[in-house]
Amino acid sequence: MPMSTTSKEPAKALSEVRREIDTIDDAIQDLLIKRTELVVEVANAKARAASANGEGSFIAFRPGREASVLRRLASRQKGRMPLKVVFRLFREVISTMTRIQGPFRIEVFGSDNALAYWDLARSYYGSSTEMELHDTARDVLRRVTHDRSAVGILPLPGNFEGGDWWSALANGAKDGPRVVARVPFLEIGDEPDAVSALVVTQAEFEPTDDDTSLLAITVESNVSEAMMTARVKAAGFDATRIAVAETKDGHPLRHNLFAIAGHITADDARLDAIISDGTVERAHIIGGYANPVQRAKDGE
Repeated sequence: MPMSTTSKEPAKALSEVRREIDTIDDAIQDLLIKRTELVVEVANAKARAASANGEGSFIAFRPGREASVLRRLASRQKGRMPLKVVFRLFREVISTMTRIQGPFRIEVFGSDNALAYWDLARSYYGSSTEMELHDTARDVLRRVTHDRSAVGILPLPGNFEGGDWWSALANGAKDGPRVVARVPFLEIGDEPDAVSALVVTQAEFEPTDDDTSLLAITVESNVSEAMMTARVKAAGFDATRIAVAETKDGHPLRHNLFAIAGHITADDARLDAIISDGTVERAHIIGGYANPVQRAKDGE
């Protein structure tokens, strides 16, 4: 009688592995429940602080803190799971926790590529976060100006209809919206066609260990771009000019947008140096962002 080659050992081993996976899933859920409880405590503490300061509410959105969390996760990641998947999982958790703390909604403008920007916003700010698509960048800016809970998603500045939206932030308004983040927070070298966007809201542009600040320089239209670039660098900024826009509010003005290495605040003395001789009408930090994590590739 021939010996059977069938063995129950593989099936038993598989069932044990599945039980271990179930145990891990339960532990993940338990930790998420605990994380939610801690977030409620954070929200209560923020509400008490806002009340003590005479404020009726607080902004739950903390882009700097989010960047720090994602960078820490990126530094720990190992194994075959792509970092993009890890980020997507935690972005869902982070966005949910933000909504638990207070109102939070997303306003999207995608120019002629609306679907791509909608998908970017959805993947980054959660599957159940309230979102609205707008026909113009101006509509998004109007919403985030009047609603502290609104977060705007706008294309990177460029030479296209609506690509000069950033010039509306160059008027120096202290309490208006500002750029606070760049998405996605993971940039992969073998995905060069992926869209990127800037995040505009009334939350603070918080410092992290690796930031880019955005400086808007406003001058008369007859002042050369080369002169402005030289002026910014002479003030001591490590800067690259990334966009130019012109407006005609009373008289023609040219706005130059510079990306500056590091976190720059509105009281930086170097800004005064730029406007010292009267050639420059305004030199205003319109916000900035934590620099995204970069990977050459991210495969399984």
